[in-house]
Amino acid sequence: MKTTGNTIIPEREIAQLSEVIKAMSHPLRYKIICLLGRGEMSMQHLVKAINTSHSNASQHLALLQDSGLILVRKVASRVYYRIRDQRTLRLLEISHHVLA
Repeated sequence: MKTTGNTIIPEREIAQLSEVIKAMSHPLRYKIICLLGRGEMSMQHLVKAINTSHSNASQHLALLQDSGLILVRKVASRVYYRIRDQRTLRLLEISHHVLA
């Protein structure tokens, strides 16, 4: 276990948190999370908003999904993405303020 201040963080949680932060660390994934913070978006709208190819967006979205940051919903041939936990947005906001 590691300690931060008075808080003891189990090794398992450190590893999980590290994976989540790593998933958010790419500029394009960071942008995707910020966009999804506004609400659910289709793949089509995300590709246009982040100005990249469908395959590139798909790879980044898969990584975000695998890390547990976003959820996917399929309706017929359309795929929609949304933030799994709104606290993710709070983490981004805090990180922004730390650097500001």
